[in-house]
Amino acid sequence: MNSAFFGIDFGTTNCSSVRVIGGDFQKYGDDAGFPLPSTVALDIATGQAFCGRSVWDNREEYRQSGNYHVIESVKWHLGTDERWATEAKIWTPEEVAAQLFKQLSERALHRGIDPISKAVIAIPVDYPAALRRSLRRAAGIADIEVITFITESTAALVRHFAKLQHCRYVAIFDWGGGTLDISILEIRDGRIIELATEGMPIAGNVIDDDFAQAVHVRVMEQRHQSIPFSAMSSVDRDNLRTKCEFAKRCLSSQSATRILLTSYGGQPVNIEVEKAWFESLISAHVELAIEELSKAVIAAGLSFDSINRLLVIGGSSQLSLLREKLQNDRRFSGAFLESSEAEWDVAAGAAIVAQTPGEYRVAESIGILLSDGTLHDLVHEGETVLPSERSISLSLVEDSKQANFIIEKRANGFRQRVPPERILEFGVETVGFDLESIDLAYRIDPDFIFQLRAKSRALRGREAVREYGKLRLSYEIAQC
Repeated sequence: MNSAFFGIDFGTTNCSSVRVIGGDFQKYGDDAGFPLPSTVALDIATGQAFCGRSVWDNREEYRQSGNYHVIESVKWHLGTDERWATEAKIWTPEEVAAQLFKQLSERALHRGIDPISKAVIAIPVDYPAALRRSLRRAAGIADIEVITFITESTAALVRHFAKLQHCRYVAIFDWGGGTLDISILEIRDGRIIELATEGMPIAGNVIDDDFAQAVHVRVMEQRHQSIPFSAMSSVDRDNLRTKCEFAKRCLSSQSATRILLTSYGGQPVNIEVEKAWFESLISAHVELAIEELSKAVIAAGLSFDSINRLLVIGGSSQLSLLREKLQNDRRFSGAFLESSEAEWDVAAGAAIVAQTPGEYRVAESIGILLSDGTLHDLVHEGETVLPSERSISLSLVEDSKQANFIIEKRANGFRQRVPPERILEFGVETVGFDLESIDLAYRIDPDFIFQLRAKSRALRGREAVREYGKLRLSYEIAQC
């Protein structure tokens, strides 16, 4: 029997899983074949959890009923003290997130294979350390072992690496339902190195809501009514947003489409929406998204001509206005590359990593600032991530009751001109005599968090512990 290798894209608005076996990919999302909305409804009376496309489509109705807790964008609740009380139990963010993992696992089981037991999970580039740990625990509740995390942009590049490995600089433009995430990546000696990131919270959900409110205005004018969108029932608002989301997809390939509702405010709706009109509504959002791309290239210290490929992924990347503007923009037209499965690329790349694991390396040097102003490297750029602990011994240079530590990181290569960044600063209690020994131990844990412990050898047990979770890493592609 062939082994199943799974990748999971646990997104802000949608989550999905892809299984890779041989050269084939199998996708797991909702019943309609789209990614699964990252929304969970908890029945306050019974404690039962519901998730899926129907919950997303009717989220306002669930919320307005007063009988449910509706949790959207579950992954951003992780690592918080937020709780949702039901008659049966009090739910934690990890238990809520686990419902989505279970749903994806059940989708695999329904396709005639085992449920997901192990997976590589894709996360945003700057996903906070506490949330990574919480996400790992949430997967564990669903009986899924996290093989490793991989950033969403790196996973997308892994998915297309066979046709992009000749490039040096690749921009990943990931415009989904909840956020726009842009990464500038370098391919160097078979490694994918993160150089810069930008983003914004304006994405598919905002576009759908703007679209629905604009259609509402047209409906009111046709009826000679003046009812605000917010005054419509939650059912009506949900239904119109759902229809507008579907119409948005249609307008990516059609010049016009119709929005049909059997009842909206007690009357049917049959209205034609033209592509040109829709694009006029979203033009400002698209322009802003392209400006974020420009900022990312500049932040990476590159010229626009240096970008060999611009890989456009995510559900909102399918907007024809975005494609048109990028293809007509002199800065990006020559690099533009559209994906045929834009909503599944991240999960597919994560699944490839599960099948052929590569190796993580540190993409910047980390060191301790010594009393003479020099930086003593603890971790060197290009070094394999340190799962096991290392240690060094230092000495006080003067009588003091506290040893002060400053930890900095710095970029290398052509980005070496960027000033070092101070990432940790703390003190360690000491006896206070000259040349007193201070032991420093450090490692990078499985969640890619730099951990540091320091203590005076003369004061056993009095230890300072610090962590830093915003490391820049590179990923070395496995040689198949």
